[in-house]
Amino acid sequence: MIDLHPIIQRTRDLLSQDTDASVTYAALEARLALEKVCYDRLRQCHDYISHSDLKKWQPNQIVNTLISEVDQHATETRTLSISRQPALEGIEPNDDDYVEIGTEVGFDPKLIGKLWNALARLALHVRIPEHREDQISDYGDRDQIKAKVIEALAELERLSGTTMTFSGIGEEVSFTCRCGTRNKRRASLLRNKQSVSCINPECKASWTAHKVGAEFTFEAHTASVTCDKCQSDNLMPWRLVAALQYEQTGSFSCHNCNHKNYFQWRLTQVRPQSA
Repeated sequence: MIDLHPIIQRTRDLLSQDTDASVTYAALEARLALEKVCYDRLRQCHDYISHSDLKKWQPNQIVNTLISEVDQHATETRTLSISRQPALEGIEPNDDDYVEIGTEVGFDPKLIGKLWNALARLALHVRIPEHREDQISDYGDRDQIKAKVIEALAELERLSGTTMTFSGIGEEVSFTCRCGTRNKRRASLLRNKQSVSCINPECKASWTAHKVGAEFTFEAHTASVTCDKCQSDNLMPWRLVAALQYEQTGSFSCHNCNHKNYFQWRLTQVRPQSA
């Protein structure tokens, strides 16, 4: 878990210098801090989501993905406490019996996204000249940048109250990938026919979730390629095949005869079937 306090202090020190350069560097520190705190929350949840399933890398999009795929309560502030006494049937412990273990401060993805984009727009891009005589300034407007950094610092101060992180609460479903990695998902957030990738970053396998009643099964998402020598069907991870560029050549050794086969993406003309 990231300790935000040194970053916050460093940003405040830069603001206190109150020069165009220092305020700009403060904006950079604040923007990086927003990224770090979101990416750290992602790191804590990587047991439940593959890096390959992240559609966008922007901090607010990362948090939105975690909310929809891993922990729908990530926007809420949660505190974990434990009783000093063992649980006894029929006896409700007093509030004084509980000891606080830690708190996770909830995220506001919309606010993080607005701050992150505004810091870049105001401080981290040079203004485009509008005409030939228009001079290119070294930095943006100091007062506007400073105001936005102070706003970002307020959110970072709030988030710095996190003393522990959760990876979600609720029933899990799991399956073991062909690479041997055990994959877990939150049952309440998993959708029928949803495609999920193996959490092992070295594995290219993906799986389709099938919901039957209250139960989930997982089917490997593969492409079937016939061996040129023995005509055996070889099932290849779809993500591995789909990653090839047009006319790029891939290869595999047949699982049956070990013959080396080659395959390639190509444009093919088809004739639609009549209704």
